[in-house]
Amino acid sequence: ADQSNSATLGHAQAAQPLTQAQREAIVSFETSIFTTQIFDNDARRLTAHGAKGGPKKASTLPFYFGINDVVDGDYRTHAPFDPTVFTLYNAWNRAHVGLEADEDERGGRGVAIARQAVARGEALFNSKPITITGVKGINDDLHVPVFNGTCTTCHDTPGAGNHSIPAPLDIGLTDATRRTPDMPLYTLRNIQTGEVIQTTDPGRALVTGKWKDVGRFKGPILRALATRAPYFHNGFAKDIGAAVDLYNERFGVGFTASEKADLVAFLKTL
Repeated sequence: ADQSNSATLGHAQAAQPLTQAQREAIVSFETSIFTTQIFDNDARRLTAHGAKGGPKKASTLPFYFGINDVVDGDYRTHAPFDPTVFTLYNAWNRAHVGLEADEDERGGRGVAIARQAVARGEALFNSKPITITGVKGINDDLHVPVFNGTCTTCHDTPGAGNHSIPAPLDIGLTDATRRTPDMPLYTLRNIQTGEVIQTTDPGRALVTGKWKDVGRFKGPILRALATRAPYFHNGFAKDIGAAVDLYNERFGVGFTASEKADLVAFLKTL
């Protein structure tokens, strides 16, 4: 409700703030929208054979501030963090899935193979170990040099892949060592400690003014990911495969070629 009014007064340059009724109408409209993929070129219909892709299922998923938080557990139920954030394609784990005829398409071995790849990719997203080091917003805030996580450590909202509380992170995308010739380079100095940072984007620090927020950014929700290339706030990754490569290199995940293909197949369906 506050954002709707701020956008009206700021972006739209309205002379008067919204009424309470107008704010509520905007919120009602915005929270009724669910953006997801409904069809995949290889796996076809994302609701076939018991799969739960598409917006209809997304509209039924629970969400509230702090659901399944990776650090403190669920804010309402107090249940511990569950790394199995996505269960959309459990039904596609069966070896024969996709070989039967669908109501609006003919299945086949190629479709079956594609669907099984999606299911494997979903499992990888939930469970592939990632050794998280040097990430501002995780290692420094939690005072742990090493945090053993998975992709769902930072994408913890069930079925959506957002983070359920504000958690801007710095994974090193704006470090001077990653700068390309088309990017600016800012040299920032902490006036209290004398520490100097060179960065291509101060990130969250531009809003908060806090030194610890230099280079931190909000990770995006993963729904409709396939429609939003290039990836990362600075467009470092031209496609989903390149985004996976960056994480693989940054954290030494060790994805094999087949694991990368499965993970990309899954992410494309969201």
